[in-house]
Amino acid sequence: MAEALSRIGAVLESAKEVTMEATSSSSLKPGLDGSYRPRDVKRFLNSKHEKEKLSGMKAIASMISTGKDASEYFPEVVKNASAETLEVRKLVYIYLLRYAEQESDLALLSINAIQKSMGDNNPQIRAMAIKVLSGIKVPSISAIILLGIRKCIVDLSAIVRRAAAVAIAKSYELDPTNLETLVGYLSTLLADKSFYVVGTAVQTFGKICPDRLYLLHPSYRRYCSMLSDIDEWGQICVLDVLTRYVRVYVSKGRMVPKKKDTFYSDDEDEGNDANKSNEPSEEDFVIDPDLELLLASAKPLLQSRNAAVVLAVCRLFNSLVPEADLTFLGPPLVRLLASSDDIKYIVLSNIVVLALNNQDLFAPYLKYFYVFPSDSTKVARLKMEVLTLSCSEDTVSVVLSELQYYAKSVDKILVAEAVRAIGRCAQISKPIAHRCLRWLLKQIHSTDHVLVGESLTVIRYIIQMDPSSHLKTVAKLAAALDKATVPLARASIIWLVGEFAGTARTIAPDVLRKCAKTFTEEDEITRLQIVLLAAKLYSYRVEEKINDGTFVESEVTPRFTAEESEIADNEVDEALKPTVERAPDPFDLLFDYVMLLARYDVSYDLRDRARLFKSVLSSSSTAQIAKLLLQAPKPSPHAPSPSESRAKFDLGSTSLMFGMAMVGYRELPPWSTEVPDASIRDETPQTQEDLPEPKEKKIRKAVRKVEKAAIAAANKKSSKAKKSAVKKAVKTEKPSAKKVIKEVRKVKKPKEDYHVTLDEFFGEPAKPVENDEESEESEEEEVEIEIEVSEEEAASESEDEDSEEDSEDSKEDSEEESTEESDDNDDGDGYEEHTDNDEEDEEDEEDEEEEEDSSEESDEAGKTLLNR
Repeated sequence: MAEALSRIGAVLESAKEVTMEATSSSSLKPGLDGSYRPRDVKRFLNSKHEKEKLSGMKAIASMISTGKDASEYFPEVVKNASAETLEVRKLVYIYLLRYAEQESDLALLSINAIQKSMGDNNPQIRAMAIKVLSGIKVPSISAIILLGIRKCIVDLSAIVRRAAAVAIAKSYELDPTNLETLVGYLSTLLADKSFYVVGTAVQTFGKICPDRLYLLHPSYRRYCSMLSDIDEWGQICVLDVLTRYVRVYVSKGRMVPKKKDTFYSDDEDEGNDANKSNEPSEEDFVIDPDLELLLASAKPLLQSRNAAVVLAVCRLFNSLVPEADLTFLGPPLVRLLASSDDIKYIVLSNIVVLALNNQDLFAPYLKYFYVFPSDSTKVARLKMEVLTLSCSEDTVSVVLSELQYYAKSVDKILVAEAVRAIGRCAQISKPIAHRCLRWLLKQIHSTDHVLVGESLTVIRYIIQMDPSSHLKTVAKLAAALDKATVPLARASIIWLVGEFAGTARTIAPDVLRKCAKTFTEEDEITRLQIVLLAAKLYSYRVEEKINDGTFVESEVTPRFTAEESEIADNEVDEALKPTVERAPDPFDLLFDYVMLLARYDVSYDLRDRARLFKSVLSSSSTAQIAKLLLQAPKPSPHAPSPSESRAKFDLGSTSLMFGMAMVGYRELPPWSTEVPDASIRDETPQTQEDLPEPKEKKIRKAVRKVEKAAIAAANKKSSKAKKSAVKKAVKTEKPSAKKVIKEVRKVKKPKEDYHVTLDEFFGEPAKPVENDEESEESEEEEVEIEIEVSEEEAASESEDEDSEEDSEDSKEDSEEESTEESDDNDDGDGYEEHTDNDEEDEEDEEDEEEEEDSSEESDEAGKTLLNR
């Protein structure tokens, strides 16, 4: 009957669980708008069943992923910080990472549970625990965070150590006064052997102490060797830090004369003595071995799929060896042009800066910079800039044909940029300038106002580069003035005629006569140029009259007074009309007419200029000032590349993209003139050879004695004799063996390879990789450590021994120890410096006495030593 009732109870419990699961699955279904009812979510979070808690946390996670605010569930989530289920704890930590900063006071309730999680067997739980702890922005817990970091930096799992590196940066943001302590922790992580940890540690180094480059001395070469194994974003930080390190602590590359082969020197000297003075000496680019190691390690990263890594490598080469042949940087950068528009724009901005310093770098890849209809305006502008920077005598035909095609586009911005690019190509050489000028002159009669205006602007620049050889070009432009309708084009032609007013004396007055007729119909920019042309021509006229002695001060005074301006209203006073003593000069009348028109113009700027020119040209005393003002030679114009102002910034930086120094931008340090010795980058040898030779000999001697005693005891036939012999042999050499064990603990472990196994990565310690040269020392270390292990194993089996043998052995041990301790005190071999205090030594000796009382302990020690 009882069995039947128990079975019925079990069935009811299983049915209850099934019902609860069905209820939970049905109640947690989101509504039509995709939201959950807060009442149901809180009920599941407060449930006693782990499955319900997991369902509630999944609902919150879905809310966070869709961008909804889930901060109202913070108290309920904090209660589950110590949940038994691993999935629930992970979701709780994710939630705390998201909302701990907003609800910092409530997050303090979970600190105890988080601290317990740091001792969890799962390395992922330990890593998330230190992340959450450091993410709570409460200054009062900074000491607790430091304790957690100190524990995690020596964790066996690389995941936890990496999380500790992230926590160091967060702790510094929380309390900057702990900088020195955090730098000490960070130095431990910088020396880590795992590439998984190094990338994050270097990122933290760049945040909290980027100027303490001396911390990288022993790790420089190791970083170079593991560079290809670090994660992509860690590679960017490591490359940046190593670039700065090299500029400070490594010598700069230099050019040295190339050594010639002297095997055939006698034959060469006989035939080439006459030509030696004319031949340039060949040179080689020599760099430091450590710099060469970095360059060789970074070059394979040019094949990375991450555009930021490729740009970081290009920055490294451009900053460290700009004099070297960098043609290999072209293909990786061109490959990135197949990316999205945003990445393409960033890459093109850096390509332009590289092309400014090395114009031949992208000359073989011009076809990759052709503008496509799908390209945005900013991308098209940069592509045309690269085409002009890579243009040379050999490629000018291809580049100009492309730019001329773009100038006929329907996109007005693209047309203007194409014409300006043609003007920049004209600066390469005179033949190219004449070729560009012929094409631009044909565009003056175009119906595209933008094309005409930009073409005349570029023509003006080309003429200014060599004014004496373009007199006929000015005549052609003057003849085309009647057909030009664009205000900017007409203004440019009039300005060019005015620049040649001193040489084209027959062209400029006729142009002024035509423009005076249409003065009131012209645009303001054109009227300004007409007034300037009149002033320039009259300045030459005044200079001639002063030289001839026919200049009269009154000639430049106004022909009509203010009262005579009422002639238009037919109220002329005959008595106020000027008395003309001689026939007026037609050009003087033309100048007065233009100045009169400008005097009553609606533009105040035009009126002020007319008044200035009138006053300067009114007397001979100011004629020299007018000459300097109007006839001063203009410098030859130079149209720089639009991105030339960005060349001072580092490749890949945000400041280069915006063309201005952004917040947080740090320039590269200058090359150091006093470079320290390269031995500072040698890693400290971590072998037993570091011990002093006398002490090493004593250790080996003590080990041999213990081995001989154990072997002799193992060869005894009688078990009783065997027990006593081994006891006496071991206890006779006990002080020496004890010292050996202590010395072995102090010996540094042999150098390990930085590559970790999967077991070590996820928390299981892997066996260190030892070199062949250290095989003998490692064997000795294993033997010595095995002695200690055998004693500990024997301690667990010593409880079953006879009481009589224990009492006898303890008496003998006490007598022998008293004599041996007195002998040890007399010895001055230097081992006392490494011992602990007296109380700890006595406790250790008592424990060892109890362990050595059993015969099984001696048997095990002898067998293990024989096996070794």
